Amino acid sequence: MLATATLLSCNTSQKLATKLQTYDEKVNYEEFFTDNTMRFDFHHSGDSQQEFYYFDKVIREGVWAGSRVSLINPFDYGEQHFRIIDKSTGKVIYKNNYCTLFNEWQTTPEASVTSRSFPEGVIFPEPIKDFGIEFYARNKQTKEWEKRYTQDVCINDYNIAPQKTQHECIDIHIGGDIAHSLDIVLLPDGFTADEKEKFLESCRMWSDALFSYAPFTQNTHRINIRAVWAASNEKGISEPGIDKWVDNLLGTRFYTLNSERYQMTEEFQTVRDIAASAPYESIFILTNTDKYGGGGIYNFYGLGSAGDTGRTGEVYVHEFGHSLMGLGDEYIEIGNTVSALYPAGKEPWEANLTRFVEFEDKWEDMIAEGTPMPTIAPEDSTEKEWAIGAYEGGGYLEKGIYRGWPECMMKALTDFCPVCQRAISKYLDYICK
Repeated sequence: MLATATLLSCNTSQKLATKLQTYDEKVNYEEFFTDNTMRFDFHHSGDSQQEFYYFDKVIREGVWAGSRVSLINPFDYGEQHFRIIDKSTGKVIYKNNYCTLFNEWQTTPEASVTSRSFPEGVIFPEPIKDFGIEFYARNKQTKEWEKRYTQDVCINDYNIAPQKTQHECIDIHIGGDIAHSLDIVLLPDGFTADEKEKFLESCRMWSDALFSYAPFTQNTHRINIRAVWAASNEKGISEPGIDKWVDNLLGTRFYTLNSERYQMTEEFQTVRDIAASAPYESIFILTNTDKYGGGGIYNFYGLGSAGDTGRTGEVYVHEFGHSLMGLGDEYIEIGNTVSALYPAGKEPWEANLTRFVEFEDKWEDMIAEGTPMPTIAPEDSTEKEWAIGAYEGGGYLEKGIYRGWPECMMKALTDFCPVCQRAISKYLDYICK
């Protein structure tokens, strides 16, 4: 068991509303990092209005699967980001953005009357020398970045734990070298010891589904997909709403945040433990159930039912759009006009949604001159007649928010629209440098 311990000679602090510092996007990997991965585990706590971070542990894991060139994430995506600071120079040597289940929970009614804590963890290349880690979150009203937590880590501290037990890693699709590829790991939940082949068949289906959609079709040579096999004690997925509880490996369940089809887990550190058996950047969990459902959170993980749901492959790819780069849902909820996720007057950070506040940073350059704004697809028109524009409705809202194309994988489980395809391609170009 890994014991929780305070790192020797290290400082911790919770900070609010600190002005964002600038940083140099060019970092020499060999100067600052080893070949391995380091993980920082913590607990993310609070309520609808405030959040706090509490240190848990630091772990040394296997080989670093990320780029050795793209070390400072330039995309302003997500609700959180963290930075690694070299203590000897004060230089930001790594930065990555992400979202969490805690962020989503903060928008629920429960968060307005109680506080909760969620286990979390981030990975980064292992620094050679002592470093600091800083966590930032967006202000709920302004959406500006604020520093929330800092801690120093002593690289030779004996409290830094080794990786846990190694599980079997199986190649599903290998397109290129890990340093220049997107490395995806597929994890099982609810598969018992005699269901290994069933899980692997689901992994092959996941791979086939992903590569059947552009722009992933054109990028098979720089995407690696591996599976980690680890059995659950019991078969299936918990459904608290009908008093069904399953002793599965990763704790996945339906009725997440009281939404029946939202299938996720609150045991993210366990997810990281299992994923560490493969070199990875992106995690996707396949669950042993025929019930339709899943979820995806940017740079956190994606999840989908591996059984016969009727649209299993499309759901896999839709949720991966969320987890890979935070593409927003483009569908609407009839009658919904207010959303805590997309406040009026603030530009969504998602690449495929806009409120016209900072539209020049989105897909404005893709729109042909003379295209009406907002854009309306003629009734009974086909895709050949559509134009890239700004179609009202998205992010669960009927009015005031816009998407670039009438239909999309992020709206109706069809092909990715031209706006999403370009955004994904740019993200892959960054990851695979």
